[in-house]
Amino acid sequence: MTFIAMIGNRVEKSRKSHCSFARSQIVLFQSRKKFAFLYCLSTITGLFCIPGVLDALFSPKPEFLVIMQMTLPLPLASLLTTAGIYIMNDLVDVNLDMTNGKKRPLSSGLVSKKQAKIFVLCTFLAAVLLILLTFRPISLIIVLSMLAIGIAYSAPKIALMKRFVIKTVSIVVFYVLCALLGLTSAYNLELALENPVLVANVLLTLAIMVFISSTLNDMGDVGGDRDAGRRTIPMVIGNDNTINLTMVLSAIILVETWAFYGAAMIFGDGNPVTPITTSIIALIILMTSRNMRKKIHNPEFVRSQHKKLFPLQMAIHLSLIA
Repeated sequence: MTFIAMIGNRVEKSRKSHCSFARSQIVLFQSRKKFAFLYCLSTITGLFCIPGVLDALFSPKPEFLVIMQMTLPLPLASLLTTAGIYIMNDLVDVNLDMTNGKKRPLSSGLVSKKQAKIFVLCTFLAAVLLILLTFRPISLIIVLSMLAIGIAYSAPKIALMKRFVIKTVSIVVFYVLCALLGLTSAYNLELALENPVLVANVLLTLAIMVFISSTLNDMGDVGGDRDAGRRTIPMVIGNDNTINLTMVLSAIILVETWAFYGAAMIFGDGNPVTPITTSIIALIILMTSRNMRKKIHNPEFVRSQHKKLFPLQMAIHLSLIA
């Protein structure tokens, strides 16, 4: 059998292994649903972190249809936008994922590139249409900004994901925009403007948390990123210094959450629940980062430790909402 024939047989087998279109869309979403729901939770945090929002939503005579129109599209838009951006990134990274041994729908051949492109287009369009239902120009501007960052992150000619520090900063900005999207609801935008200290605390805490998570995640992909010509933080400053950086950032969360609590007390609306719970989470992150030093150059160990941060990211949202 000639070499060309062998390649042809492999391509044909790959085509046969692709799942149906309907199934492919479900598979693609399921492959990234964990992160999509995390970013969706960021928007939910923006919706409910301001005191007084629940009073507005659950008034004696609530207009449920209006409430649904003004609030539900926001987290759904974040969910769809994030899912689409992650799959777009998988399209660009399909070869790198194979190198790093990641069994994702595209790298495993379960889903075709055409099916993935349709998924990305549909999720982006659905997100924009949902936001249009709110009739909130500021919400639309934020979603379009999120799409712009997501596209610039993976687009070959811009490729923010290949740029030192900018890669992580772009992820942080996107995450913060998700929270800001929740704050643009007609029910809490005015309340948010009246509580700048609380809003600053929420956004800064979320920003630091996702910076830590993203940076530690890059530690598990140093080999593949180096081959792909990317300059992630761990690759430039080294794994040991990366651990030091994340521990410093965890300490900053401890300091800033109590500093904002003190500032809130001056205005008479401080609540100790958030600084206490946030401090506990920050201490756990510190201990997790310290444990990573044991096998700092073992990608599988680093990834397993990084996975422990995901429930902590979820918990930080509940803490901020509390």
